[in-house]
Amino acid sequence: MKWQQRLQVTTGLTCWQIMLHFMVVVALLAGWKMKTLIPVGVGLCLLYVATVIMMFALQRFHSGRLRDIGDFLEELTTSWYFGSAMIALWLLSRVVESTLLIAVAGLVMLAGPAVYSLLAKDKSGNFATKHPVRR
Repeated sequence: MKWQQRLQVTTGLTCWQIMLHFMVVVALLAGWKMKTLIPVGVGLCLLYVATVIMMFALQRFHSGRLRDIGDFLEELTTSWYFGSAMIALWLLSRVVESTLLIAVAGLVMLAGPAVYSLLAKDKSGNFATKHPVRR
């Protein structure tokens, strides 16, 4: 087994996902050290939003190279979501002073995608192709 496969099995992340997390941490540490943490945080959040918009645009294609790029961006945004939500919550806490409002915003940011995913499930009821029902 190659070391990349061993790393992926152990951590559940691919090498590029680990490097992405590492680069975000380095950017935040550099922003903290240079006392520019707020602009760095805003820049990372804007980069995340741009990535999500590109992902939605490229996933409209049903096949080909552009669809592959869209799928790659989907993995990227899934891996990056929690970090950008925490950065956005921290930036919000710099503006809003209500602890309750910040807690509600954090709950919406973290639970929102899961709730949306549950509500957007396939409602056709046609699960026979993947999960046969035994009678």
